[in-house]
Amino acid sequence: MKSLVVRLLREPLVHFAAIGGLMFAAFAALNGPSEPPADVIVITPERIDQIAAEFEAVWRREPSETELEALIEEDIREEVYYREAIALGLDRGDTVVRRRMRLKMEFLMDSTANAVEPVAGELESYLAANQEFYQLEPRVAFEQIYLGEHVSPDAIADALNALQSNPATDPRALGERTLLPAQLGLSTASVVFGVFGKGFFEQLVELPAGEWVGPVASTYGVHLVRILDSLPSRTPQLAEVREEVLRDWKMAKANEIHDRDYAERRARFVIEIRRGAARTARAR
Repeated sequence: MKSLVVRLLREPLVHFAAIGGLMFAAFAALNGPSEPPADVIVITPERIDQIAAEFEAVWRREPSETELEALIEEDIREEVYYREAIALGLDRGDTVVRRRMRLKMEFLMDSTANAVEPVAGELESYLAANQEFYQLEPRVAFEQIYLGEHVSPDAIADALNALQSNPATDPRALGERTLLPAQLGLSTASVVFGVFGKGFFEQLVELPAGEWVGPVASTYGVHLVRILDSLPSRTPQLAEVREEVLRDWKMAKANEIHDRDYAERRARFVIEIRRGAARTARAR
């Protein structure tokens, strides 16, 4: 018996099997538990916590034990049918499934992009390269007197003369009653348009500041106007538009990551586009 054991210990195949077993054990220890077989469905504690959290997010309370058991069983049912559908190839050729999988892949890329933060000077460079999108619009502040829908040149001249000759003249005593505001603070073209109609702002930016002038026509009629303040169009400093620039920079970075990721993944495939004769004839 002893001699048999000695002969086995000297056998190279025994050494090979022992070394192989040790290597397999080391690999298993390093890589953790293997994936369960395809016919095994494992509902982990983490998955149960996720199911309960999803219920709580909707119903604002924790599920009861009965409800949780039903939710777990529903999750198992979904997994069973999902695996059976994949096994039958029901996912192939399904546009909805294909698009859903693409969206999930792109969502992963978005998560990566959202974690990216600009380095020093990067937002400044982005703003400089795209300043036309952040240009601050010109603004004007003014006061106005509404003279009516149809006004004679003499009436306009009389009103202007009264205002210019006596600065203490009350503007309200010269015009007609109206719901239009007598004054408007620094406002953009869109704001002025919303109050006085199309073309009014464009006339204001051409007027001198600090003096009553007119007539200035609006959608409603004739006005006398005095410009109180104005700001020209300008490129803002980063501090003024940082949030918008950061948002747009992240969006551009996400598109860049998407394009790079797609290019890398596409390069793994050999792409063949086979056009039928009918399609080629139509293309011509």
